[in-house]
Amino acid sequence: MSWSYSGNPKDSPIDEVRFLVGDTNKREPIMQDEEIQYLIDEYGSNENVLRYYVFTHVATIFARDIKRTLGPQSEDPTKRLEYFQKQAQHYEGLLASAGISLPKYAYPKTFRKGMQSNPPWPLRPGKRGGYLV
Repeated sequence: MSWSYSGNPKDSPIDEVRFLVGDTNKREPIMQDEEIQYLIDEYGSNENVLRYYVFTHVATIFARDIKRTLGPQSEDPTKRLEYFQKQAQHYEGLLASAGISLPKYAYPKTFRKGMQSNPPWPLRPGKRGGYLV
């Protein structure tokens, strides 16, 4: 994995994405060049779609950070997370106003009410919407 930044966002799309998200410090990288290039390849046809997915991905990275406290010192990453989430929402709003829809979560539901109930054998529909064992 590699990390690069020329300091001039006009030079390359990767530098432009780094500039937008503030990933310009080599000592504290947020994303690798290959990750940014993947997002550009997948969503680069529309600038706002690309920016939405970039900010969503960065928010996902910061969502894993937790609040830490050691004596009088503490670190709370929630402000960074909120900033990137707001940026993603901003670009989502721009896309919605332009009539461009983003894919929604379309996987089948894998959870159901009572799935952890005992006994484990299948339930049969009963009277008044309940279930008989």
